[in-house]
Amino acid sequence: MRKLIFGVAALLLLLASPAPAGQGVTPMLKMDTTYKFAFPSLFVPAAPFAERVGILYALAWEGTVEGDVNGVIRWWVEFTGTGFTAAGRWEIWDCVPEYPVVCNYGDPALLIMAGYETFRYVSDIDWEGKGIVTYANEEFAEWYGRRTNDGGYVEFDAAGNLSYGEGWFTILNRPSNKH
Repeated sequence: MRKLIFGVAALLLLLASPAPAGQGVTPMLKMDTTYKFAFPSLFVPAAPFAERVGILYALAWEGTVEGDVNGVIRWWVEFTGTGFTAAGRWEIWDCVPEYPVVCNYGDPALLIMAGYETFRYVSDIDWEGKGIVTYANEEFAEWYGRRTNDGGYVEFDAAGNLSYGEGWFTILNRPSNKH
């Protein structure tokens, strides 16, 4: 009987004070990406931000991100000296999302979010990744530690090199247990 009374009281409390429409937790941030490949023809070491110390990264692609967050996205692969691993680092910058990409990557104030992930190819041209947000500026601070999912497809040029791709990037409103 006691459980029934508490259950009814809890239900009445919820019905009496519902969350206002349009307020509450944002379920996720969704963005579309386009990217042009830079690796291996353009080996650009990652900027020396503190969380990159001791790890060598190679710029894999750079492109645009548009949707709930707009800007430029860069994706770095972890480089071992003999090749790259299936791990990487992504960064979203507050720059105009159009080609040719123009952004001052030396200005850390322009960095919106960054994180790490692992990725895999699910076919010869399709890939997917999962990771975590490890940096978020003040505006997006609530997304720190959240899980990410991304993926897309790649196109090859006439010489068989990766050249272009399109995809999606999602930040889930679920914390990771890995930060």
